[in-house]
Amino acid sequence: MHGREMMKSSLVPATSVGPTTAQAAWKQAAASFLTSLSFRSLRLRLIAIVLLIDCVAAALTTTVVVLNARTNTRREIASSMRLADALTADTIRLLQFMPASVLLKSIDLHFQSVRHIKISVIDAEGRSVAVPASSSDKILEGADIHDAPEWFTRLVAPPVERNNFPIIAASQRLGTVVITSDPSDEINEAWNYVRALVLTACCLNAAVIFALFLLFGRILKPLTRLVSGLKHLGDKNYAVRLPSTSMTELDIIADHFNQTAEALAGAYQANRSLNLKLLTAQDEERRRTALELHDEVGPCLFTLEASATSIARMSKDRPDLGRLHERALDVVDIVSQIQGINRRLLDRLRPMALGQIPLRDCLIKLLVEFDRTENTPEFEQTIGELQESYGAILDLTIYRCVQEGMFNAIRHAQAQKIILMINQKDMLGRQFVFIRVDDDGIGLRRPFKAGVGLAGMRERVEALSGAFRLESSSCGTTLTVVLATDGGDVPVVVLSEDVIS
Repeated sequence: MHGREMMKSSLVPATSVGPTTAQAAWKQAAASFLTSLSFRSLRLRLIAIVLLIDCVAAALTTTVVVLNARTNTRREIASSMRLADALTADTIRLLQFMPASVLLKSIDLHFQSVRHIKISVIDAEGRSVAVPASSSDKILEGADIHDAPEWFTRLVAPPVERNNFPIIAASQRLGTVVITSDPSDEINEAWNYVRALVLTACCLNAAVIFALFLLFGRILKPLTRLVSGLKHLGDKNYAVRLPSTSMTELDIIADHFNQTAEALAGAYQANRSLNLKLLTAQDEERRRTALELHDEVGPCLFTLEASATSIARMSKDRPDLGRLHERALDVVDIVSQIQGINRRLLDRLRPMALGQIPLRDCLIKLLVEFDRTENTPEFEQTIGELQESYGAILDLTIYRCVQEGMFNAIRHAQAQKIILMINQKDMLGRQFVFIRVDDDGIGLRRPFKAGVGLAGMRERVEALSGAFRLESSSCGTTLTVVLATDGGDVPVVVLSEDVIS
């Protein structure tokens, strides 16, 4: 369907539904949580430092525990071996008058209470008579003792000691008592101590890390406010201020931030006032230039056209003035071209219809002129309900944005279809005018450099504290302009994609 047919059917108010405040809050909370989990987060870096200190402390503690366990085990083994030597000598001396078979089988009964040793009794023929239970077999039933792993045993276990005592009764050698060190029970006790210590330390560290995570989050919360404040400054919301905190260092940062925001607000207002004055002066100069072209150049061209037409009419039927007739017709054609150029200049300087008829009708007239242009791609337009006028400056800005946006899409985009949307919406208790031009062309070339038209449009919009956004890809270009009817700043939420579409 061609542009004129589209215009008749699509000039209706546009409606849209934007994201709710709750959705925006959920998205912000989720983004904040994911940021806190990133390793670039200061909170996680501080916790990582604490964990590193814990690991170093755990390594040192483990080393000290292993060294102490090794020393204590050696002491215990040495003490047990000395006690076993003394008991062996006393036992042999006291039982030397008993029969040999009873003597050999009774020796181990005197060693049941001695830990860390193993007793072997060998008769005179080299046969084992009795193997007493090792100290590891003497653990009370029901005790929860875990065997130490091999690596821990190798770290703690001392060298194996072995003593041989001959059994002599009535000047006759009856056999030999072999005493061997057995540190397994002492090592198992040390391992259980280390195991309990590690489990307790892990539980305590987990609780401490969780507490530090919450504590650091509370301490660093002012920095989150600072980041949010900087984002507001980046969005030209210079009214944002940071509250005071309980920390002197952060209070200094907050004070400097507030001073900077106040200075930026003053500079922004001064620049805005200056830009508005400059824009007003430019529009006034253009208005005067257009008025001079219309009131002075226009009548002169009309008089020249009338005179040339009169000369052509008078010389038409006279053969001797044939060349004069041709030159007069040439002058008429040239004057007609100059008049067309003059009308286009007048329209570029200041459309004469603005202020005389409603703004919506001016925009429709502009689109009809675009539709009459040769090689114009198919375009759709949706123009909502607009006020008759928003003031001379704002009316001209809206007109120029539509004109420049359509002109660039037609001339440079090589588009097959252009979609124009213009609408006024009430949001946040204020009124905003939305302008959006979409095309399916080739997009902007990289690196992109704004031309005179786009640069002038951006300057005009920003001078009125409006929002200007230009997005481009290989699938086309989107131009978005938002202007507040009260001349105030445009909040970022108003510029969101869902609100405009």
